[in-house]
Amino acid sequence: MILEHSEDEYRTPRARLFSLLMSLAMHAVLTLILWSLVYGINLPTSIQLTASLSDPNTATVSISETIQPADRSIVDAEEPATPTDSTVEYSLLEILASKDAKVVDHSIDSEEIQDGPDPISVVEFFGIRDIGTKFVFVVDISYSMQARNGERFQRAMSELVRAVSNLNPQQSYYVYLFSWRTHGMYYDQTSGFIRADPNQKTKLQRWIMDINLGSGTDPRRALSLARNMEPDAIFLLSDGQFNHPNTPFSETGWLLPDGTRSQANVEDGIARLMESIPVHAISFENPFTKDSMAKIAELSGGEFRYIKTQSHQPLDPQRFLNAVKTIEDAYGRNNNLKTEYRQRMSMAREFMTDGELAFAEYIIRPLRHADPSQIDNPILCRILLNILDEELGAARLEDFGNAAEVKLWLQEHRP
Repeated sequence: MILEHSEDEYRTPRARLFSLLMSLAMHAVLTLILWSLVYGINLPTSIQLTASLSDPNTATVSISETIQPADRSIVDAEEPATPTDSTVEYSLLEILASKDAKVVDHSIDSEEIQDGPDPISVVEFFGIRDIGTKFVFVVDISYSMQARNGERFQRAMSELVRAVSNLNPQQSYYVYLFSWRTHGMYYDQTSGFIRADPNQKTKLQRWIMDINLGSGTDPRRALSLARNMEPDAIFLLSDGQFNHPNTPFSETGWLLPDGTRSQANVEDGIARLMESIPVHAISFENPFTKDSMAKIAELSGGEFRYIKTQSHQPLDPQRFLNAVKTIEDAYGRNNNLKTEYRQRMSMAREFMTDGELAFAEYIIRPLRHADPSQIDNPILCRILLNILDEELGAARLEDFGNAAEVKLWLQEHRP
């Protein structure tokens, strides 16, 4: 018992002495480091402290870091703080922590997304851009897409092919075309994402060339099928007001997750079924679809875009001549301006819907300075005139190259 007690008393002072020596050594090294930072003394690229007692336990601190001298112009500008025990210990913790903690910033710069090329994740369709790897395009092929002698349909399909062509092999896509009926890609019975590759462009173009336009504008089934594919986003393009047949087809309406169908309208279905998938809504060359398409985008968290008619050159002279002759025959012999103005607004709206803006402006022109009491619906009249001014600007029918019959009409009916 006496021997054991003597040995314990011997070891305790040694341990205390060791701790004191280590503390002094550590403080000396840290003081040397701080001194070098202030006065520019070059130190070795590695500092190692090792201490040991008679037992095999070893304490080691290694700092494998090149120590650069401080910029004297900066250091001399302010008196350095005098290090204390707490500041020395905190400095050591910072140095040691910096050797192990690595922080990587995975955030994406929004400017890089907007302006820089991103071959992995970006898709763009009529100016709407999104990020992801799986996309579904739902495109209107109703008869109204034949407007402007087919220019409208060709423009939509050309942009679709362009958007698909700019995808990269890490991205996949699928296309649904809809009127009152829905067509999947290549008329396949089952839907599945198609990997983007150069060969798909030619195949997609051939399929589009074989498409026949159809009656009605009902995207509900196409949107249901698109939703079931769980894409990163859906692009919906349409030029018409949505409707459905009086006698619904077997495939008409929303296809619900349980396999049943719902005849809820488009907006209600979007609100109930598309809250987790953004639907980017494109109102295509028809200003009267803006509100409904903007609502779809809002309900689903998507983006809305209105695409104006690309060309203002009038293309359907016979339709125009039939319209103005109808007005002349019906109202030329009497002074029933109220009925005539109502007819003009109705005709102008139809021409605007189909992208014949120059013809529409000519037909509704007499209402620009008409007596308000002669106009049944002054609010609608102002809306029509504002749309025409916004899209046409100062251009008028007389400014375009017209068919001979139209030129003759304009000469005979100078305002």
